[in-house]
Amino acid sequence: MALVAARTSVGQLPNFLIIGAMKAGTSSLYHYLRVHPQVFMPAAKELSFFAREPEGRRNLEWYRKQFVAARPDATAVGEASTMYTKYPRIPGVPERIEACIPRAKLIYVVRDPIERIRSHYQHRVAVGAERAPLERAVFEKPIYLDCSRYAMQIERYLRCFPREQLLVITSESLRNDRQATVTRVYEFLGVDADFVPPNLDREFYRTDERVPYPPLAWRMRRALKKRFPLTGRIRFGGLPPVRALGRLYDGMTGARWSAPPAPTDETRDELVRLLGQDVRRLHAYMPAGFDGWGIA
Repeated sequence: MALVAARTSVGQLPNFLIIGAMKAGTSSLYHYLRVHPQVFMPAAKELSFFAREPEGRRNLEWYRKQFVAARPDATAVGEASTMYTKYPRIPGVPERIEACIPRAKLIYVVRDPIERIRSHYQHRVAVGAERAPLERAVFEKPIYLDCSRYAMQIERYLRCFPREQLLVITSESLRNDRQATVTRVYEFLGVDADFVPPNLDREFYRTDERVPYPPLAWRMRRALKKRFPLTGRIRFGGLPPVRALGRLYDGMTGARWSAPPAPTDETRDELVRLLGQDVRRLHAYMPAGFDGWGIA
């Protein structure tokens, strides 16, 4: 049965959230859901409201206003943020969600954890946030491994939410068996599962399609996001301002995205060792036949 969103005079609270993981296909899923006639999601994908305690203008009333455009007959009202599964860097997220929308349905997209780490690293290189070699960065900066510890992230949510409110899907199924996977998500949300998204043949925001940001653009991006969290709503030529600046830089300098090499065998073996226990625990939350990406 579909959940009923709580309404006020200024909007309503969502009844589902896409909670990550980063670089696992959450942007594509957001776009496949957003075009469904019974689903409403705001134009700004990453509201990240639960990533911090409400403060100042970003309080609960502000959050409700992000959903004010939802139609009265919208069955599923939601938002998506990869910030919601970045524990321990961002603590307290499940608890804040539970306090606000305890009946919310949660969708978690996971990916081969080593491939996710590599894509995460590529993303940070592309936006100018990472300069260390992959073999050093992924072990020196805990965020790479922590965002790939899916069982750890899930178990924190299950302290606050019953298991039936959580759906876990893989990035690989979203890429290789897209219609069936999107249908599962529609069924989970209680919307028409026979609907076929018109954009289903498209994969959104691939890291290898990015242009590199110049250092100035990276500093501007950090400053804008800190002061104006919904900067992503603004568009120049259809692009967010920092990405537009990156494209300008690309055109002026001839810079091109160059993906770093795959992890060495030694790096991969160490990542397998560090992630193996988490992947073994993850089996408990996955459908029968889950192969653990050959890790465990």
